[in-house]
Amino acid sequence: MKNGMNVAAISELVHEIRNVPSENEIDYGVVVSWVGGLNMRAHTKPLRFGTKRLGRDFAFEIGHMSHPSQDGPPTPADLFMLGLGSCVANIMVQGVSYKGITLEALSLQAKADQSSAGLEKMLLELSIHSSASQWQYRQLMMNVSRFSPNYVTVTMPNTIELSCDVIEQGPSVKALHQAALGQPEPYHMPQGALSLGMDLSWRNATQFDAMTRNRHWQGQEIPLTRQVCVDQPTPAAGLNEAPNPQEYLMAAITADLLQEFVNLLAEKQFQISALSAQASCHLDMKGCFNIFDKSAVQLQNSGIGVSLAGTVPKDIATDLLKEASVRSACFQAFISKNKVAIERQGESSQPIEQSV
Repeated sequence: MKNGMNVAAISELVHEIRNVPSENEIDYGVVVSWVGGLNMRAHTKPLRFGTKRLGRDFAFEIGHMSHPSQDGPPTPADLFMLGLGSCVANIMVQGVSYKGITLEALSLQAKADQSSAGLEKMLLELSIHSSASQWQYRQLMMNVSRFSPNYVTVTMPNTIELSCDVIEQGPSVKALHQAALGQPEPYHMPQGALSLGMDLSWRNATQFDAMTRNRHWQGQEIPLTRQVCVDQPTPAAGLNEAPNPQEYLMAAITADLLQEFVNLLAEKQFQISALSAQASCHLDMKGCFNIFDKSAVQLQNSGIGVSLAGTVPKDIATDLLKEASVRSACFQAFISKNKVAIERQGESSQPIEQSV
């Protein structure tokens, strides 16, 4: 054990993947449901890790920046940065542990600006206290940018397959009543960038505590206090006690897409009574463990299937979903090539920036 991480178990996993190639495959899934207004609820689905199937029954709320409150849930953009930052932090913890370095403390600030242009100025500020030398720090930082699947995914072009299934309802009293209770007025992005993100603190092994960063917009600051946890499944040296970085990232993209979809339906005056989406992605651990240099590190085979009940015809719903994907800052940040800076703050050292 090192830094709470079972290094021997990870070594055994790497050995197993070398001998049985199918053990390298991980399939993640999340379900995001509309719960009224622009609010969403996400549930993680069981995942497949090689030949193992693991329960991942975690639920968390996802809010919207149009309804800020001190204890309100994180927005999709917050969770997008959480998925990005926690993946980088987790790779760093794994790196120091494999090298036998004692980790005293690690924190990370995942920051971004959200505007009508999408997510901009994505920055991960890492603070780490350990027995590592300056040369080891630099090597670890380079490895983080190479082997963090979420970081590589966000900094390289990607694709998401979209599908839409509609149960078309007539304007019945029941359906319209249900819709009227939950559908919001159309929301338009305010002028100027909104600064947001998550602050992460390493607890032990693959576990992190995260708090939503205070909102900054047009000189105003909105204090926020909502906390969430991050963990990995057992085969990845975790305790399987919370969603992991990939699940948070996929939930963020899906929730943001649905929020834009709901907003477009409201603009077009279509009524809905139910809305949900299932998102999935695939990860090849051969790339993350540097076992086979031709294996992709980034998330692959990503897809989001949307199910809708309402008064909108399927062809129109499909077109509006595509338009929502263009409007969605998180969706576009996932499929586009972005610059994400990683800076390490430490004694007698200058920030190190990795950009792709």
